[in-house]
Amino acid sequence: MPRQESPESGEAAVEAIVTWVREAVATMRRPYGLDHVAVAFACRDSDGRVLCSNTLGVVRPAVFYSDEGAQRVREFMVDAWHAGPREGAQIVGALLSLGEVAHELGIARAA
Repeated sequence: MPRQESPESGEAAVEAIVTWVREAVATMRRPYGLDHVAVAFACRDSDGRVLCSNTLGVVRPAVFYSDEGAQRVREFMVDAWHAGPREGAQIVGALLSLGEVAHELGIARAA
């Protein structure tokens, strides 16, 4: 995702990221009630060097259906805007579902 022109102009990017997270969590497995996700972002320059990165921590998906999720993304976008050159920079993100990890590892229920 290209960087915004100013910290305030990134609202469309914030909405796109929140939509991406919502779509991803809507399809994730929740075995044994494990519905938490880890979310992280980085801003890279045109050569791929990381200018800044941050994690939103391990949260429940409901965070992204409230103002809190959008606000956390917005704060990262402001940090990214201040981190360096805007020409050719990209925002990249990762979302890890702890329920999916548990499912893939075949973790059995606790006794």
